[in-house]
Amino acid sequence: MKKEIKIYLSLAGLLILNLLFVVFIQKNIYPIHLAPQNFFLLDLIGKNIYPPSVIIYISELGSLIFLWLISKKIFKGNQALIPPAIYAISPWSCYLTAAGSFYIFLLFLLLVFTYSLFLIGDNFKPLGIFLFLASSLVAVYSSLFLIFLIPVILGFIFIFKVLPLGNLKRPTVLFILFVIPLFLLIFKNHIAFKNVLENEIGIFKDPGLVNTVNSFQGAAKIENFGILARVSENKYLFSAEDLLLKYTEQLAPATSFTSQAKLLEFSFSSPIFLGFLIPFFYGIYLLLKSSEARKIIFIYTLLVIPSVLSQEDVNLNRLVIFMPAVIFIVAYGIIKLTEQRKTKIIYILIFSIMVILQLFITASDIKIREKARFIEYYGQNYEVKEI
Repeated sequence: MKKEIKIYLSLAGLLILNLLFVVFIQKNIYPIHLAPQNFFLLDLIGKNIYPPSVIIYISELGSLIFLWLISKKIFKGNQALIPPAIYAISPWSCYLTAAGSFYIFLLFLLLVFTYSLFLIGDNFKPLGIFLFLASSLVAVYSSLFLIFLIPVILGFIFIFKVLPLGNLKRPTVLFILFVIPLFLLIFKNHIAFKNVLENEIGIFKDPGLVNTVNSFQGAAKIENFGILARVSENKYLFSAEDLLLKYTEQLAPATSFTSQAKLLEFSFSSPIFLGFLIPFFYGIYLLLKSSEARKIIFIYTLLVIPSVLSQEDVNLNRLVIFMPAVIFIVAYGIIKLTEQRKTKIIYILIFSIMVILQLFITASDIKIREKARFIEYYGQNYEVKEI
């Protein structure tokens, strides 16, 4: 009983820490914010209702709680607190929450959806079915991307047999039935759907892609390879290559652990502290040796697709829905490293010193330089637009 109380107190402490970090960032970057994003369903019917800041904040705290609930299904005892602890102090979700990102809300829904799959896998629990339907339906009615991603994820779960298929069939059938009205609405409002599609998918808006194809084809015609160039140097092939390159770039450790990709398009803070890079490499090394883990990791990488389809090389706002996968890999690496008795204390000291040092450096940089840096780069327009 005392142990459970300590765990709940620790979780409450992480929630407070996360909230304080978000408020600290919000105070020091205000009025910088992301352009508000409408719910997909409302876009279809021509209404604009944006989620208020309180919903984004609640979603951030809810994500931390569901990270812990998922962790309890994977790790033992106090180890389950490691993923929410990493989440609580990582600038990635904190920055986006402070800026009012719609994807923090989607991240919460996806974590609820993930937890529901664990519950469904455990003896077909009614709570699992309720959470499964509630999270998945709100997600697909809220986001264009999740209309396609959630069914694809479910399809791969069936193909790879990640869960007992008998448990999953009934909620999946109910999900399909409840989604049918949305597809009927899309068919009825196809012009509005096309507009949403054009606004959300920015990868093909890059004029540089067309110019590159034209220059290659022009050079080929000069050398009398015009017909061959149409086959080997066309926009479809270049687009496919660009998609593959962007897909791998989302998964590169430099994206999550360095400031190579900019939070809110300007910050120098790394999405997840660099001190977690060593356990990440060790965790991914161990997990990729397991065929079951490889299947789950592959399924989760589908969540990078919204970022892939943006005009930017990496869109950290959209990519935040992939953040839990990185966190769980880091947590697994930490647990396995600290299980080695001879080096346990050394690893704990290294992680603690690196993370605490980077936390103080990041906090100092946010307080002193962040808003000035944004103004220097972007002027007095404080709205960061989605592209």
